[in-house]
This record gives sequence, C-alpha cells and structure tokens, in this order.
Amino acid sequence: MNAAYKWLPPIEHLVEEAAAAISINGINYAVMMVTPDNIEDFAIGFLFSEAIIQHDHDVHDIQITPSDNGFIIEVTISNRCLYALNSKKRRLVGATGCGICGVEAIEHALPQLSILPITRPIDITDVESLKQRITDSQIKAQQSGAIHAALGLTAQGDIVACREDIGRHNAFDKLIGMLLRQTTTTQETSCNTLLITSRCSSELIHKAVLFGANNLISLASPSQLAVKLALQYNLNIIHIPKYSAPIYYSNYDAHFDVNRLSLSPIGEINV
Repeated sequence: MNAAYKWLPPIEHLVEEAAAAISINGINYAVMMVTPDNIEDFAIGFLFSEAIIQHDHDVHDIQITPSDNGFIIEVTISNRCLYALNSKKRRLVGATGCGICGVEAIEHALPQLSILPITRPIDITDVESLKQRITDSQIKAQQSGAIHAALGLTAQGDIVACREDIGRHNAFDKLIGMLLRQTTTTQETSCNTLLITSRCSSELIHKAVLFGANNLISLASPSQLAVKLALQYNLNIIHIPKYSAPIYYSNYDAHFDVNRLSLSPIGEINV
C-alpha cells in the first residue's frame, strides 16, 4: 500500500450538513437537511415557497436553537397566516436533494399559480464572463465543492446576491428569503432574474413563479415538465450549456399552445 495513503484525512474542508427541524407557532412542520448558515434566510424562503407567508413581515420572530444532531428553527408567524398553515396536511422529512417529498397529493405538488406577464428574456451577451462571475460568487464551493448555489441578477445581468447549500432547493430558498428580507413594502426587489447552478426541475419553477421572477437561468438542462410549467406561467428559462450558446425557452414573441407542445429532452424553443 502507498505509504502516502491516509485512512483518516482531514474533513474540515468538506461541506457541512445538519438536520434543521422547523416549528411554526409551536407546530412541528418539517425536517430538512441543510448547510447550517444563513438560516433566517432559509426559514423565510422556505415558508414563502410553501405559500405559508407572502412577505417577510408575516414572520414575527425566528429563534434558532442548537440540538444534538442539528438545530431547531422556531418561527412565529402572523395570525392571518395560520389559516394557510392549518390548511396543509404536510409533515415533511426532506432528503438533501428533495423538493416535494412528503406531499400527500399531486395537486399539492403541482399547485395552480398566478400567471406572470410575458417579458423579454434577459440578454446574455458575454456567457464566459457570467460563468466566471458565478464561480467568483461561490465562496463555499471554492473551499469545499459539492455544493449548489442560487444567485440573483439585475436586469443588466449584475450578480447582487448569492446563497449556497448542499441542497439545491435549500440554496434557492435561502436566496429568495434573502431577497424578501431586503425588499420593503414600497420597494420591489431589483432581482428579476434568478440563477441556479444545478439542474432545473419543476419545484424550482414553482419557487421562481411564486417569487415573481422574469427569468430563471440554469447551468444544467431543465426537465420537460419544468419547461412546460415555465411556459404555462410565462417564466423565461435560459439554459447555459457547458460548451455551447445559451438555449432560451420563452413565450416572448412566440405563438403556440403550450398544452399541445411536444418536447424532446434536447428540444429547443428559441426566441
């Protein structure tokens, strides 16, 4: 055996993962596996994505308490939000990569959302520059790798927010929570484009539409269902492949019935 081989190499550089138990007004609601940072952003974004809250100010208090195997997030929400909470029968135990585990019915997994206005997709003029700025924004990925990132971009393509997590849905929730906390009742967020470094699935479409984004950029291919849902709600999807030009999926200046659309796994719907 090679003498340089280490049976117990250091692990400090590896990404962290911990169990986060979410309690809402004393009701146990979910247990998620997360990277233990930006926890208040995660809590706000998670509850928003669950349609329990609509604004940051719907949350009155967040208490975070360490436990033996992770930590407990105790959230207090407004009384008017309790109805939305009580109408849900979900008790979620989520794996790291899971977005809809624990949902009891298909209609809960694919709820009807408000249709967004049709907008022109963001113009990505310098793909390589954007990729480099994405890499520069991922501080944890530079240290440990094996972690997803979600980023917020302005209409001009400037990156103004980044959140990272071992779970891609968690990273997305952290980003949404961060942006909601920065948005006041009189000022809308400057981020109309969201970006995910991982694959784009239907659950991420749900989160982006709820947030009201115009564009969702993905560094990995979207699923067929993700594209169909995005077009149904007028969310522009931009896939940036590793070695080729961006692929746009958009209703902008297009005339077709999405319900009759037949997609192949590598089909393109170009603006």
